[in-house]
Formats: sequence, C-alpha cells, structure tokens
Amino acid sequence: MRTITIEGLRVLAQVGVLTHEFGAPQPVLISVSVDMPDAATVPERDEMSQVLDYRRLRELAKTEAEREHTHLLETLAGRIAERSLRLPGVTAARVRVAKPQAFADCDTVSVEVQVQHSQRGAA
Repeated sequence: MRTITIEGLRVLAQVGVLTHEFGAPQPVLISVSVDMPDAATVPERDEMSQVLDYRRLRELAKTEAEREHTHLLETLAGRIAERSLRLPGVTAARVRVAKPQAFADCDTVSVEVQVQHSQRGAA
C-alpha cells in the first residue's frame, strides 16, 4: 500500500458564515492524505507514469479551496475528500482544513473528514 500526504498547504479561501468573512479571503491550511492499497511498494519503472503525481493532489485541493465562497469547513473538507477519491488508484482519503485566524487564543480550528469508496454518496 502507498499513502501520499500533503500537509499544511497554505491557500487563501473564502470560507465562513460570519459577516466579515464574506468577500474577504482568509488563510486556511489544508492537509490531504490518500491511500492506494494496490500500488506497488517499488514502481515497476522509476518514472512518473508509474505513480500518482502528488502535484495533482495539491492542485485539486487548491482549486477547490479557491473556487467559491464556502460556508463550512466541513463542506470544503468533504469536497476535497470526494474529489480525491476520483484519482486513479485512490480508495480512501483524509482531509483536514484548518483556520489559523479563527480565534486569537488558538493556533488553529480544524475539521477533518475521512472517506472511502464504499462511503461515497453517503450523507
């Protein structure tokens, strides 16, 4: 099994339900981890065609976070997780979205979701 992880991707996203959060992008930190149980421990050839390019995972998370205003961290994390499941060979995804400026007395506030192919479409 292979797991690919991106931690602490910094993006400016329009997320939140408070009046001051509308129309004002704020920093969020995104961590994404995907499981690929059928991936070989060592690729057959030492070439990019043999693996999931982690740049795709980064771009997917960045694009989703910057796409439109989202009210809830839960929604943003869930969308990124669901899109991650569509990548070739991925059977499970874990996504954490954190707001470092939510409270002055906290480092971050975050939401984490985990999904598997068998859970797709479940509410």
